[in-house]
Amino acid sequence: MTSSALEPHLTCRLSDPSAASHPDDETHGWSCQAPGCPAGQNLYRDARDATHDADAHERAGALTVFEPGTLAIFVGPAAAGKSRFASAFPADWVVSLDELHGRLAGDPGGQAATPQAVQIQNLLVESRLERALTTVLDSTNVEPAVRTQLVARAKRWGRPVVAVVFVTELEVCLLRNAQRSANRKVPDKIVEWQSEQTTLSLPQLAGEGFTAIRTVGAGRRTGLTLP
Repeated sequence: MTSSALEPHLTCRLSDPSAASHPDDETHGWSCQAPGCPAGQNLYRDARDATHDADAHERAGALTVFEPGTLAIFVGPAAAGKSRFASAFPADWVVSLDELHGRLAGDPGGQAATPQAVQIQNLLVESRLERALTTVLDSTNVEPAVRTQLVARAKRWGRPVVAVVFVTELEVCLLRNAQRSANRKVPDKIVEWQSEQTTLSLPQLAGEGFTAIRTVGAGRRTGLTLP
């Protein structure tokens, strides 16, 4: 079992209306936020071209993160940046509990549909594991019992299973959560509990059967040192 920090190649999208004398002259650009990555480009005339190239850079970085056939289980509180990270991967890789809420209840925040959403999530995960397809599980997974069941599924099929732990500062999570639309806001007390559980999970994950543990933002909040 290996542990390491993960620096996703996510991009910042930029527009510069100040240099344009006419709206049609506005320029666009992007830059990579991964430390040490110089990728980026400015002065696009068409925002769609900038988006295309930025998406391509994110996708190229994401495709090399996990061994083929891996089940990547996100662990982290609401508004920690999990779905933003998941968006860098091919859409068919991602199993998102919020998306399933939306499909079942017409509302990504429709918590009443959670039991059915989890059933469908598990069916999708099982089917993809059977076919050795890389799968990114975008949900909180802060409870050991939930992770144990998911790890067991991967082990039954002999697939690698990686924990991706988002240790975003609680203050950042609460701020992002406050900016969400009313139907997607999570009560602050729940965000605080999820953040606490994420921190408590870090020393536990090594004994839960994961092939590897990857952390996003580890040094900023916990001071965790990983080999």
